[in-house]
Amino acid sequence: MRADEAVSYSGTITSVVYQPRSDVATVIRIDHKAPTSWRIWYVAPADAYGRLIVSNESLTYQYEPKVGRVYSNPWSESAPPVTGEFDVGRLARNYTIDVAGPATVAGRGVQAVSVISKYSGNLVERFWIDDESKLVLRRERYHPDGSLAFKSEFDNVRLVNDLPKSLFDLVVPPGMALVAGASYAQSSTDVTPLAGSVRFKIVAPKDLPDGFALEKGDVASNSGVDTIQLVYTDGLRTFSLFENAGGKLPTFDANSAHAIPVGSAAGEFAYQTGVTLVSWLDDGLNLTLVGDLSPRELARIGADVKP
Repeated sequence: MRADEAVSYSGTITSVVYQPRSDVATVIRIDHKAPTSWRIWYVAPADAYGRLIVSNESLTYQYEPKVGRVYSNPWSESAPPVTGEFDVGRLARNYTIDVAGPATVAGRGVQAVSVISKYSGNLVERFWIDDESKLVLRRERYHPDGSLAFKSEFDNVRLVNDLPKSLFDLVVPPGMALVAGASYAQSSTDVTPLAGSVRFKIVAPKDLPDGFALEKGDVASNSGVDTIQLVYTDGLRTFSLFENAGGKLPTFDANSAHAIPVGSAAGEFAYQTGVTLVSWLDDGLNLTLVGDLSPRELARIGADVKP
């Protein structure tokens, strides 16, 4: 999972999110200079064509030429979908790892690796790992019923010794405005110090799904609204609980929201770019769970969150 810290490459990645109403495909051209320089150019879909992301993993610029703006965002929001951070120790406690055997992706020899939940017995993710570079060349994630939820794969990839430094320059071109994204406080594994950063009582689920534990919490300020984010993981899957005193539900895409009970509260859920959102109001707080779990699983977690 740390192969890209030592391997430089250029390639094209196609990702597909399988959703109930329609599938969403994204195609990106990517250049990576190890260990931390990235350049990601969007080829598809049409409304994202021309978007460019340049990052050194500390500072990330998202160039949107159609609106003449450069957005500064956290790298975690822009990282290529075949990469990802893993808590290997926790993953090993909660999952069985099965090496399925040799295969080929983008004309390169790979080993297929399946990750199976020790609790449910379900296949959760599958990775195809390059024999030579150890890069993940294909990644699939599955719903609890076994159906495919997400797929990301290199259509082509070329290992390189070096790439021009100018590809990764973080600059704001003339005529474009730099727009700061959400500001985040330092993440902490102890939620207690975060309580003094907001004017409402922080609440958290007490009964977590098998294998999940709090990974970190932080505070973000966006448009004058302070929001707590609590991130939980079982080593592979994650979900986040967002809390703010805005007093209203998020705005979902037209016709994408569906009613769902969250304990005694009336909530809504929607699928957005490969994750599930469940949101509800309780005692003046907006509470929103976001993750790669099913709506029912998130609603069950939410029913245990009591302001």
